[in-house]
Amino acid sequence: MKMTKYGWCSPTEIKIFGELDRQIKQKKRDDSKQDRPFIMPKEKRETIKVDWRRGDM
Repeated sequence: MKMTKYGWCSPTEIKIFGELDRQIKQKKRDDSKQDRPFIMPKEKRETIKVDWRRGDM
């Protein structure tokens, strides 16, 4: 039995909690990538051209 951030745990529980921690951290990394879908590699970006000479004001 060891004292961990979850309290007193056996070696088996430590392995299980460690695996869960890794999965949670990975999910957080994946979620942050989904929050920013507009960040794309340069090759996939589309350039928006604006015609500044249009004077219909």
